[in-house]
Amino acid sequence: MQRPLLILTMFVGFFTLILLAGFLLYSFKKSTPVFLVSTSTTQSIVNTSEIVSNSTTENVGSTSEVISNSTSNGVYVSASSQIPQLTPLKITALPPKSKSAAIPTLTIKGKVEVMAWIYPGAPTCSAKAEYSDGRKIDILKPEYFTINSAGKMILLTEKDSGCNAYSVANVADLKKHSSSQYATFSSSYAGTMDIFLSEALVENSNIDKLVSFAVDNKITGIEIDFEDFGGWTAPMYDNYKKFITKLGTALHSKNKKLMIDGPATSNAVEESWYFWRYADFNKLPVDKIVIMIYDYQFDQGVGVPVSPISWMKNTVKWTLGKFSDKTKISIGIPSYGYKGVAGSQKFSLLTQAQLKAAPGFSKAVRDAESGEMTWRNGDNVYFYQDGQSLLKKLQAVQGLGINSVSVWHLGGNVWFSKN
Repeated sequence: MQRPLLILTMFVGFFTLILLAGFLLYSFKKSTPVFLVSTSTTQSIVNTSEIVSNSTTENVGSTSEVISNSTSNGVYVSASSQIPQLTPLKITALPPKSKSAAIPTLTIKGKVEVMAWIYPGAPTCSAKAEYSDGRKIDILKPEYFTINSAGKMILLTEKDSGCNAYSVANVADLKKHSSSQYATFSSSYAGTMDIFLSEALVENSNIDKLVSFAVDNKITGIEIDFEDFGGWTAPMYDNYKKFITKLGTALHSKNKKLMIDGPATSNAVEESWYFWRYADFNKLPVDKIVIMIYDYQFDQGVGVPVSPISWMKNTVKWTLGKFSDKTKISIGIPSYGYKGVAGSQKFSLLTQAQLKAAPGFSKAVRDAESGEMTWRNGDNVYFYQDGQSLLKKLQAVQGLGINSVSVWHLGGNVWFSKN
């Protein structure tokens, strides 16, 4: 009986020692952190990128990333550490960024045809967002062709000329947001225009290309915007009219239309500056003539508006005395502005978006002559358009029986304000 009792006593003692050792080891592990991860409701992870938070404060940083569902007690862990299994984070999406208010649509009494020009490259890349924001634009006119320094007609593609230039996708997008489309063909210099016209009248390849472009892309027609009117000679002007006659006839044969752009002349003196005469186009195959009634400052010097209302009215009245078909007339009005040195001819044409960064922009006042906004800072004089100035110009045109306007230009400029 004594040996079994001894064995039992030894067994109980040995078992007790094992239990005691296990308890001590368990307690030691509980008090030693393996990972620096909070076991509270806060869970935070730091990485090496931006900061994202669903707390009431949105933090942004360049060298770390914080994901947090609490406002305090976060414990950070090196990104290279092995992270233990955690309760999945419940991250609420950040509120969406507020969208800028839509530009008010044109609300003028009576029927108005509204056109807008678009030209390629900076600073006009916002044009797409503008013509698709719900504003009223009947006709969009992208500049797809121009004359280069060698006097050759070239197609301006997105690949070579950037935003707003020609591509199949660009044409398709314009069609979604307008009832008609004209491809604008521009020329800025009389000399290169002369070279082009001389060649175009000898062989018809350029005219054929323009007609085919309108047909193949299923657009309304072609607009000719050949400027530098003061540099034209009498033979250049004669060639221009011959070109317009051939192009208009060719377009009409394919049920396409021709639009041309002419200078603003409000009296006999201004008309004498150019060979251009509106009376010459009464019988030519032209569907619409746009009188570009802007750049008054270009002619008169810094310190005057881009387009004074009285000058606009006089120009319309003068032109109607030469070309009386109001249905074929559209008035070009500006949406851009100028910065120039007072008392000089040194100025820059700028968008309203560019002018906003100029010192003194917030102190601009409305010019009584034009409805435009203006201010002076040092030697620089500034003019720009806002929705009210565009509206005043449109109303002046309507008051003379013209119900079509063409805005130069989309991309960085404002639109008509509500009536």
